[in-house]
Amino acid sequence: MPVSAKCLFLIAGLVGVPAKEAHAQSAPDTTALAVVRAYFAAYNVHDVDGVIRLLSTDFTWLSLTGDSISVEVRGADAVRSSLVQYFQDFPSARSDIESATALGPWVTIRERARWLGTAGPRSQASISVYEVRAGLLRRVWYYPVVKE
Repeated sequence: MPVSAKCLFLIAGLVGVPAKEAHAQSAPDTTALAVVRAYFAAYNVHDVDGVIRLLSTDFTWLSLTGDSISVEVRGADAVRSSLVQYFQDFPSARSDIESATALGPWVTIRERARWLGTAGPRSQASISVYEVRAGLLRRVWYYPVVKE
């Protein structure tokens, strides 16, 4: 490869010009994304049992705020209790995936939660990262919400 072609190739890599292969997701990437999409589908119809079937026995939901991480819910029983109460309190609750990126077991989601509040329709957006192992959700990290 001539020197000028090598330089162009290196510069393209440095500025983020994607290679042709970068657009295709590998099988583990699409499998992990499919699990997360199934979770959202079950959540949106308030199918608590469907959600629980997608969780590993040691599932952990973590929240990140500043430089702190806290455990919101650990284990399927705690998730079940939390969701039952949440869906009673917010019967119109749903979340939509606005964008998704998968890399191996990691799925990064920009989601929009919507519900009907006392003053009318409400929504907020957040970023979350799901870890999928053996076809089940193992962990999720939620970043602070942006209310709109």
